[in-house]
Amino acid sequence: MQTNLFDENEPSSDIWTVGQLTKKIKYLLENQFQQFWIKGEISNLRVQPSGHRYFIIKDSISQIKAVYFKGDFNGSNYVPSDGDECIAYGNLSVYEPRGDYQFRVKYLMQEGTGLLKHKFDKLKEKFLAEGLFDKNRKKILPNLPKKIAVVTSIKGAAVQDFLSILKKRNWSGEITIFPSLVQGLNAAGDVINSIKKIEELNQHDLIIVTRGGGSAEDLWSFNDELLVRTLADCKIPTMSAVGHQTDFVLTDFVADYRAETPSAAAEWITTKFISLKEDIQNFQAKIENMGKELFIRKTEKLILLNAQLSSFEPSSKLSSLDQYLDDIRLRKDSIIKTFFTYINFQLETLDRRLESNSIKSVLNKGFTFVKSNDGKIIELSKNIEINQKIHVVFKDGEKEFTSD
Repeated sequence: MQTNLFDENEPSSDIWTVGQLTKKIKYLLENQFQQFWIKGEISNLRVQPSGHRYFIIKDSISQIKAVYFKGDFNGSNYVPSDGDECIAYGNLSVYEPRGDYQFRVKYLMQEGTGLLKHKFDKLKEKFLAEGLFDKNRKKILPNLPKKIAVVTSIKGAAVQDFLSILKKRNWSGEITIFPSLVQGLNAAGDVINSIKKIEELNQHDLIIVTRGGGSAEDLWSFNDELLVRTLADCKIPTMSAVGHQTDFVLTDFVADYRAETPSAAAEWITTKFISLKEDIQNFQAKIENMGKELFIRKTEKLILLNAQLSSFEPSSKLSSLDQYLDDIRLRKDSIIKTFFTYINFQLETLDRRLESNSIKSVLNKGFTFVKSNDGKIIELSKNIEINQKIHVVFKDGEKEFTSD
């Protein structure tokens, strides 16, 4: 039987070498399977001195050898470890010396956070290309917003911290909380509905979208594409205050202003308020001290001029400056005289106003007033009883009368 098989097939059959077969398999695999994504658990990771990484990607059913060459790894933010769940992008290849087929990794990221980071970067690039993050499309926030709409969860600590800072700094505006989910599948839609409702009311100067910190998954709702576009189209100035200082979400880039935390948002609002209040107080003080400051400045200028004058050499030049010095003194005397004349005028005006409103002045104009025995002024006639002794005060004294 064996002899018949050889006799029958020998004329028409080629005998392949192992190398030829391996090359054929390599050609078919590498051309049939273009670059694609796979996911699984990293196992048996080995890092060679050359910088190349060799490992196995496996799941509950099967496994495949993988190689991550140094040139592909350089620049990656993710350093793989045994046991990591990962997502890899690359292509099939065949290592001919051993006849092994393997997956050549071009890009590797950890599943979960890594995938979200990939989605985040893709969305960010998309919005950047559309110009949604351009500074020239951002609205200017009001310096002193009086009515602020806050979109957040009423159950979170973030809103309590926000309100506590406003109260501590004596901010006197109006806050309206629009309760919203800030985490989960329905959170983005909830925030969008709140923003649209605020726009319809058209009663607020500023919208703040905020929540406290959390994981990338917790904050993912604030990377929602429709939410980003809703903020971009919002007619009311917006502020994004999501997470901690190191957290970044896409609403931070599209909003008109990004506050690092909910507390930072409250501090921004109150800082503007406190700063403006201080500016007003400083301006009032400046006006009150204007006359005094003018006198001091002129005096200081005179001292400086005198010092400069005394430094001139040779001494023969002093005679030519005497006239200028005299003029300066006259101007100083004139300024002092004008200043005190103005002060005296103000004092006299005030004195005349006080005098014109005194009781003596009123009596001199022909008026009188009536008072009872105990000295109380009687304003109405009905308050005078029959046979009551009263005192009528004239400009030259007072007389006692008895009422009828």
